Amino acid sequence: MIKAYPDRTVPALLRVAGDLLSLLWTAGWAVLGWLIYQTVMGLEVIADGITSTGITFNNWIDSFRHAVPGGIPYLTQFLLDTADALQRYSGDSLVSAGHNIHDAIIRLAIVLALLVCVPPILLVLLPYGTWRWRDMREVGAALAFVRIASVTGRADQARAVLAFRAVTSLSFRQLMSASSDPVGDLAEHRYERLASAMLKRAGLDPDRLAPPPLPELPPHRGS
Repeated sequence: MIKAYPDRTVPALLRVAGDLLSLLWTAGWAVLGWLIYQTVMGLEVIADGITSTGITFNNWIDSFRHAVPGGIPYLTQFLLDTADALQRYSGDSLVSAGHNIHDAIIRLAIVLALLVCVPPILLVLLPYGTWRWRDMREVGAALAFVRIASVTGRADQARAVLAFRAVTSLSFRQLMSASSDPVGDLAEHRYERLASAMLKRAGLDPDRLAPPPLPELPPHRGS
């Protein structure tokens, strides 16, 4: 069973605040990474300009080819070969360089964005997310324990288990805050205060566990 937030107001508010802060932290670094990506991608205009220049050169060379007079021995072929060489070493080279620079800019933008935003996000989300997952499971398990004890009518036995667990797991300060005589409470089977302290420690309202039965009053005898 998973329970996202404890019953008590203050612990629940602290966890809500922690969740909101982690979300804001993640969103802030994600936005910063997106801005860096967009900034680097602005360099695309350089690559596009180089590609456009190469295409323009190729168009000029094509126009030159069509303007070469045909039927002139050696001269026609020389001019066509010259046009091919110009296209290969100028226009085509510029187009290829523009495409390569464009791809490199995209890779650089992605890498920089990830390097900027991912480490700080993981630095917070991994420890906090791990703790929150364990906390939700712990609170959910405590709630399942209380529900089963209440449904099966074993609230007294559950209180005893919680009291002994309180003695073994609570700090001395928490233990003495819950009861001025925890040993005496265990010896006299007074489990209510220790069980309540343990339920509060688990994030649950002590009232979730059925209250102990009232002691039976002796029958009233008339005078």
